[in-house]
Amino acid sequence: MRARELLGAIGGAAVGVGVALVCAGSTEQQAEAGSSGGGRDAGAGSQLVAQAQRGQVAAPGLDEVEPMCALLTSCDRLPIPPALFPPDFPSCVKRMSDEMASPAAVKFSLTMRECGLKAESCAALRACALRGASPDACRGRGRQAVVGFCDVDGRALTCWHDEVLAVRDCTRGDEQCVVADGEATCALGACPDAGADAQRPRCSGSGRHLLRCERGKLESLDCAAFGLKCATDGDGEAGCATSGPPCAGGVKRCDGDMAVGCLNGHEVRVDCAAAGLTCAPSARAQAVGLCAAPPPAAGACDSSEPGRCDGDVIRYCHAGRPRSYSCAALGFHKCSAGKSGVRCGN
Repeated sequence: MRARELLGAIGGAAVGVGVALVCAGSTEQQAEAGSSGGGRDAGAGSQLVAQAQRGQVAAPGLDEVEPMCALLTSCDRLPIPPALFPPDFPSCVKRMSDEMASPAAVKFSLTMRECGLKAESCAALRACALRGASPDACRGRGRQAVVGFCDVDGRALTCWHDEVLAVRDCTRGDEQCVVADGEATCALGACPDAGADAQRPRCSGSGRHLLRCERGKLESLDCAAFGLKCATDGDGEAGCATSGPPCAGGVKRCDGDMAVGCLNGHEVRVDCAAAGLTCAPSARAQAVGLCAAPPPAAGACDSSEPGRCDGDVIRYCHAGRPRSYSCAALGFHKCSAGKSGVRCGN
């Protein structure tokens, strides 16, 4: 775990594993032309994108989040930045449940959506997150420091002690891999301008990309890869947003079992019922994102209590309800408890 913990600490190398963060060209027009259609894939056919285009989020149930967190916290050599998830299983379940039941879920990591929620083994999760890169691609690299390089197929890889710690598929956004200051990234060219104003995020002419100049490159977040558009809110801040009605702040309201929140100046509707939750603004003690878990039939547990091992079963409290997860469900042989919390193991 040492290498993964280090990467999480340094932060910079943990940016954008398959989350459609792409670097644009020397002008905004080139950026739009170079990535028209969102590349060959860009997640355009995914359920997430289709929902985001309608300004909606379907919160995943615990039966989807728990297997994902069991893999994230237990599998080794994952090419996924550890900063994206905590090493403790109960903490992972809480963070992922909260984030994917919030308005920000419309721009949640595509790698986590496409790989984390669908993989049924460490091998499947690892292969999906590698995006076609060789698992041995970093052999002999990163012995002294975290380094980036471009593989023969144009992917941007981050390496540490022979391990692949991050992968970005530049070809997915019709871009090229370049190495700058030891970090591999996807780009088409240099920034068209300079100065403080270039550092401020802004929308491209088409409204497809969120643009910002960083280290001489015009970094671009392809909002369309998430089914979103780039928009400016009432404070003049640019960001990826839905096509929902304009809104302000973090105001929340309920429309039946739909929790309506605000992201970057536009409404997002979270389908609480999809995860067996409800919309109840007053039930903050049982909050899961914008949704709320129904009160337990009797004797709520304390969600702040750490999880524990019971044989190969993880027992923990989530939103006031006792939960258990069998590590054997994904082929793990035991539950392990340590300084970083509880997780499955072999």
